[in-house]
Order: sequence, then C-alpha cells, then structure tokens
Amino acid sequence: MIKNIFTEKEIAEEYDNYYKSDPGKTIDNIEKKLLTEHLENIPYRGLLELGCGTGHWTSFFCQEGFNVTAIDASENMLKIAEQKNQDNCKFRKADATQLPFADNTFSVVASVAMIEFIEDVNIVMKEIKRVLKPGGSLLLGCLNQNSELGKTRTTDPVFKHARFFTPGHIQNLLTRFGEPHLSYGVYFSPDFEILDGTEKQHLAEPAFIVASVKKIK
Repeated sequence: MIKNIFTEKEIAEEYDNYYKSDPGKTIDNIEKKLLTEHLENIPYRGLLELGCGTGHWTSFFCQEGFNVTAIDASENMLKIAEQKNQDNCKFRKADATQLPFADNTFSVVASVAMIEFIEDVNIVMKEIKRVLKPGGSLLLGCLNQNSELGKTRTTDPVFKHARFFTPGHIQNLLTRFGEPHLSYGVYFSPDFEILDGTEKQHLAEPAFIVASVKKIK
C-alpha cells in the first residue's frame, strides 16, 4: 500500500534541506533544465500544480511566468510553502484524486514526483484529463524504476513508501491525452555518483523522467 509520507511534520521540515546540499543543487539544476526544455512549447497561462509540497517547484513555475494554483494534501507542507510568499500563486489543500475544480479549467497541469505516492494513479489521470482544457498540456516529473534510485528505494526512509515507474509505464499513462514526449536526466552510478555529462553516463539508467503531452480532446 502506498503511503503519503509527506503528511508527517518532520518529513515536511526536512524536504527543502536536500536542495541546499551540493548534490541536491546539482540534481536540481539538471531537473530544472529538463523541465524548462519541455516548457518551451507550453504557453504561459494558468497552471495547476499537483502535490506542490513545500513550494520548491511552485517557485520554479512562477519564475517561468505561470499563474499557479498549487495543491497538496499535507497541511505541514503547505505551511512551509506559504511562507515563501511567492507571487502569482495561490495554495490550497486538496486531494489529487478529487480535484475541487470544474471541467476544462486549466491550460496546464504539472506535477513533479507526486504520482509515485498515489495509490491509484489512474484516478488521478482521469481527474487531470477532466480539469485540463482541450489543447492544454500535462507536464510530469517522475522517478524511474529502472535506475539505481529505483533499485535501492526500499532502503530509503521516504522512497520505500513510493511506487516508481518505467518509461513504458509513463508512456501508457499519458497516451490517453495524446502523444507523449519523454526526456531523461540524473544518471546515478551504483555508488550514487552523478554521471550526467560524463563519458560514463551511458552506463547508467536515468533516475528522473520528464514527460509532457497535449490533450487532443
């Protein structure tokens, strides 16, 4: 059974600290570069962020020019996010499996490392399709089951509660919207050296998958 570990106060308080570490900064830069490449073909309009957590990615989307509605099921996470006083953003406690929005409300729906912590991902996909406007875009950042991170996740205090995805699984999830586009980054060696941009990158499976797709109907 999938557990949303982020509802626990101590996990919420520690979440942002990872991005302040040297490896965290490096990984953050890689992930943001991948997301930025996908955003080049997405108009800067209203964006719904699912599983916003402490607002790390909310800040990124706001800085990219979106007006963001950010939701999360964790009050502890939302309290931290709201303290960042990000412009062009409003936070709301809500469940991604029961979105409190009308059909065809948002031009963009985005989520980074959230669906891994959802028990029934298909319910979330149905809700996303319902609130996303025709011609709108879905943008996901996902964790790869085939990577070193995926292979060792059961030893991690947070990721042991998650379900990682293969690229093929992500393709299958998104084909209900249209034709997905996937890109990859964060290549870990078995001892978790970051191999991106090195001659050894091809020896590893990427830990981070970014997928985008336009809703065709």
